[in-house]
Amino acid sequence: MMGGGFFFLPPLLAVIFGHTSVSACNKNPLLEGKGMGIAGLVMGWICLAGWIVFFLFLGGLATLAAIAGASSPY
Repeated sequence: MMGGGFFFLPPLLAVIFGHTSVSACNKNPLLEGKGMGIAGLVMGWICLAGWIVFFLFLGGLATLAAIAGASSPY
């Protein structure tokens, strides 16, 4: 799982740069790109939420495996 960070870093950067873009467009209405900033925010947060759900699922599986292993008669 050496490359796992490469799947977590882009959504995090999308959220950071999306907030920066929307903030800059709100301060200066002549700038374009607010829609792209909002799209980056939405996609970044959706992907980060997916990662959180995935890690919670893995944690639940690990907990169930630990409980099943602890109650084994062997």
